[in-house]
Amino acid sequence: MNHYPSLTYAAFCLLPIAAPAHAQLTAPEPPALQDSIHQAGACEMTNDQESCSRVVACIGVEGTWFNGRAFGRGEGVLDGQLSTGAHCTGRWVQQNPVGLGQADVSCDDGMTTTVLYTYQDAYTGTAIGHGRTNRDELVEVWSGQNVLAFFQTEDPDNPVISMHCGLTLIPLS
Repeated sequence: MNHYPSLTYAAFCLLPIAAPAHAQLTAPEPPALQDSIHQAGACEMTNDQESCSRVVACIGVEGTWFNGRAFGRGEGVLDGQLSTGAHCTGRWVQQNPVGLGQADVSCDDGMTTTVLYTYQDAYTGTAIGHGRTNRDELVEVWSGQNVLAFFQTEDPDNPVISMHCGLTLIPLS
């Protein structure tokens, strides 16, 4: 059993290394997005094509983000929603045993992207990826069973789970 935290990085965000605290904006999670993820039920890792991994991503530098799930082993589908409310679907495939892969995503607002990613741990869905949309926006994505733990602050007295999309701080749950 792997005792290391897992994180899947699929491609969807440009994260600044450090943003001044006064420049950060906090974006609330839209109710429709929160409901879509929670209503979908548990995202559980299994040994078959029903295996599920959480996927979060940033798109561009204006604070747009993606929240969803990837299903399958070796290849599969993904489904989620942008912070703008657009619904997105796609297909992903692990391209070789070294851990490289590709995801193709399209959203109902017309946005499309191809993300190239590298697995950190294929079994848990932990991957990191980058791409560019058809609107020329950078994309950075994270996925995996412990993706939320990756974004949690190290302060045990104030455990905040959030990611930066541009200068916008996105709360995750």
